[in-house]
Amino acid sequence: MNVQEVLTDYIREIVAKTGQPLPTLDQPLLDSAGGVIDSMTMWPLIVFIESHFGIRIEDTDILQENFQTLRALIKFVEAKHSGLHS
Repeated sequence: MNVQEVLTDYIREIVAKTGQPLPTLDQPLLDSAGGVIDSMTMWPLIVFIESHFGIRIEDTDILQENFQTLRALIKFVEAKHSGLHS
């Protein structure tokens, strides 16, 4: 599975619990913008990303721009992951 498939599946699990529709790649992820990720689901998401992709998300990485949309999150994870292997 690629990064997009893994993250989409994870977000699909979150929305299944809330009854909200799965956001598209460019719809907001953060609840402050109408999305499905709130403070209670942010930390489990970070832990999942770190453990699944073998990357470390630093406090300085936790920026709205990195988590704003699924597309932004995929790009962020791919960049962090490729940084490990360069």
